[in-house]
Amino acid sequence: MPSQEVNNPQHSTTFNTTRDRHSPSSMQMIKITCIYSVAFVFGGISSTWAFTCPTSVALRNNELTTNLQGSKWDSLIAEDEEDDLSFNGGPPVPRDMKYNMFNIDRQRNNYESMKAVGGKDLVNDVYARDPESDTFWFVGKVARVSDVPVEKVLARQWPLIEEHAARLRNAELYPKWGSIELWIAPGDSEMDVAYNRPHIQFLQMSRDVEGASSVRNVEIGFAGELYDEGEEGFRTTRTSDGKPMKAEIKSEEEKRQPSEAEMDELMEMLSNQVPSEDD
Repeated sequence: MPSQEVNNPQHSTTFNTTRDRHSPSSMQMIKITCIYSVAFVFGGISSTWAFTCPTSVALRNNELTTNLQGSKWDSLIAEDEEDDLSFNGGPPVPRDMKYNMFNIDRQRNNYESMKAVGGKDLVNDVYARDPESDTFWFVGKVARVSDVPVEKVLARQWPLIEEHAARLRNAELYPKWGSIELWIAPGDSEMDVAYNRPHIQFLQMSRDVEGASSVRNVEIGFAGELYDEGEEGFRTTRTSDGKPMKAEIKSEEEKRQPSEAEMDELMEMLSNQVPSEDD
């Protein structure tokens, strides 16, 4: 048999990025074409053989390292972590409420659509706290269709919201994952909360609500809070019944005394409301 010599194959790889319209917004279909060339000697004749091997893989956006900017989610979700990560002893998590980018994106899109249609009347701010602390951390917002009560909205999305809170405040809440309390406030009430307005009272939600499992994920939404680099996060201190612990903060406009002109205008308005003797 004639002797033959095969050199080490050399190859080059090219990357062509294409988007699959059927893939979720957080995924990219990457077409990778590998071009191999093999030089060999057979029967005293040198030759080179080349072939290509194309393939396609689906990757999350934050797994693309070339010419892509890292997202705020990078600090919350590790690329190589297990999909079924959960706290020890916890109940099984519904597939559509597991903490992954597909579910996160879907619920955020639901939230934005519902708020655009229904306004803040169908929105609630969500706060999480360690049961042994009086600090409430703002962790996001929920939205719903009109015939779904907010108690079911929180219960149905509880695994997603609680895990987001635990990751967002990993020092304060992650050790309490599994026993974190979730509370709600009126939608877009952050300023009133910051000023300790007494009419804003938080309401504690329950993990288990009868009928919550029958709520479809398209009827509810959740937009989790995200931090910019260096941001400390919004928090408030509350009593065990959800009321502000500190005194109300009044603006300078609220503190100042009315001017003489404003008093005259007020007195005129009041006198106009008093019926005359002729009436």
